Amino acid sequence: MGLIEDIKIGHSYNVYPVSEDTSLATEVLKRSISGKGISVLDMGTGSGAIGISAAKSSDVERVMMADIDDNAVSAAKENVELNSVINKCSILQSDLFENIQGKFDIIIFNPPYLPDDEVKASKNEWSGGRTGIETTKRFIEESRSHLKQNGTIIIVKSSFADPEGLDSFIKEKGFVITDSEKAHAFFEDITAIAIKRA
Repeated sequence: MGLIEDIKIGHSYNVYPVSEDTSLATEVLKRSISGKGISVLDMGTGSGAIGISAAKSSDVERVMMADIDDNAVSAAKENVELNSVINKCSILQSDLFENIQGKFDIIIFNPPYLPDDEVKASKNEWSGGRTGIETTKRFIEESRSHLKQNGTIIIVKSSFADPEGLDSFIKEKGFVITDSEKAHAFFEDITAIAIKRA
């Protein structure tokens, strides 16, 4: 079991573990689900914990889970079966939106968000680029064509990774922050935010 209530997580396959940021993103996700027949894309799914949490909602109709890492795809497939939500979920390997088709009500991404100089060679899955926000910026750019008109994007950001620069980029791209959940972990503030088109 990880930090998310009612979610079973089996073998990790050496993927990013369920952590505080996972829980923050899931809390914002739960508040963002409104109405029936909701479609969710869990980008960078890792163990699949966030996507599984979405699939357990009776208001969510389908969940697509994607990750660039084949180990993560294997882990997510196992955990989806372990949690008996396989009927709602599809899982595929994709470098961000490369293999993604369709549009979604909610797109959620717990990205690698540490600057390169903060990341050890063995922890490349934590590297978000030179300042820590390059991967997230690319995600936001590419997400626009996969988000429904009134859809929500949920991302996680770190105080180590130019949060002001990311906020400026979000505004520049025509989005506004509509919800957030924050926690302090060691020397870092981690925040999950929901954004929508302005």
